[in-house]
Amino acid sequence: MKKIITTVLAIVMICTAFTGFSAFAEAAELTYTDHLTYNNAEGYDYDITTAEIAWAVQANGALIWVKADDARTDEEIIAAAKAIDNSLGHCTFAILRGAGLAQTPNENGSKAYVNVLEFDNGERVLSIDGKYSHFVMGYDPNATVTEPETTEPEVYEPEVFEPEVENDPIVTGDTASIRIDVPQKMAVAFDDGTVYYGGEMKDVVVGQEYMFQMCSVNWENGLYDEENGLLGTVVYRMIPMHRTQFVMTAKEARQDTTGRYIVKGIDVIDVIDKIIYVDVDAEGAHLETDVNAFFMAYRFSFEGENYDHKTGIDGVVAPTESLSVNLPLGSTVTCNIFVEGEYVSTENIFVQHNSGVGEYDDVYLTSVNDVVWNLNAETAE
Repeated sequence: MKKIITTVLAIVMICTAFTGFSAFAEAAELTYTDHLTYNNAEGYDYDITTAEIAWAVQANGALIWVKADDARTDEEIIAAAKAIDNSLGHCTFAILRGAGLAQTPNENGSKAYVNVLEFDNGERVLSIDGKYSHFVMGYDPNATVTEPETTEPEVYEPEVFEPEVENDPIVTGDTASIRIDVPQKMAVAFDDGTVYYGGEMKDVVVGQEYMFQMCSVNWENGLYDEENGLLGTVVYRMIPMHRTQFVMTAKEARQDTTGRYIVKGIDVIDVIDKIIYVDVDAEGAHLETDVNAFFMAYRFSFEGENYDHKTGIDGVVAPTESLSVNLPLGSTVTCNIFVEGEYVSTENIFVQHNSGVGEYDDVYLTSVNDVVWNLNAETAE
């Protein structure tokens, strides 16, 4: 992950006058804003220790944060945010009170994760997933008021906020329950013999390692076992963590410049050592087996307009035209080619992630690898 660079993501401090909403002081207030447009895997932290209200906007969804003891109704809070920021007029709203993890409520596009942390020393941090374009804004009733500038607002380089939390060894012994999320036509097989197909809950011990492998299920019965489906050869490790330790792990991962980590709101993936760290204190905590980190979608087709040319994978799917299937990363998959019902040949495909470099215009298609069989050549294109 790239280290957070404050010169690139400077927070713009704007002093304005405001008198029209009774829930706030009649003096002018300070509004701060940061427009993030760098679709990368970093996350960003904002010190909101003295803020009374703050909000994050992704697409048409606005998540508004207030203190846990804020006595206003949701409608009053939304009205307060709109009074400060008139760009919120067409948004769908969700409210987060106090510490916790929530997503922006937009119905179109990917949702951003927002995590508010409160520390024993009174400091409060709003962390947001950095993969999407969004606004972060806030209102600080204690800010020093100055007259509005007639020129462009001053842009400065704030210090990166680093909460004073000791990086203690991982706490072990506590138990938690997390959901296991699995892609379509796949399963997760743990080393204790349990298999999860998506949506089930798993009881875990904080700090304990859990080894698992990705599986493609048998399309006919939806199962993975010794006689059905395909077991991936890569062994992953899941380590559940409490939030304080997860925050420190995520911080260290963001500072790594090698690109080995994927940092998100509820988990951190080490793509080199095949470890996923999960925040068990997050709302809806779950193991999320992402494309390009755990599996890859493959599309099989034939060169030219060839009909009744089919690809099959033993134990997974019967020969099918234009086959599209999720397969475990790092595994070699044996594919059988049939023409007009007759077996032609067998090819081995190594399942690897799609770099997305120069192959597709659509960003979503970087999560797909295409295999085009050329029966006149020795190997597929």
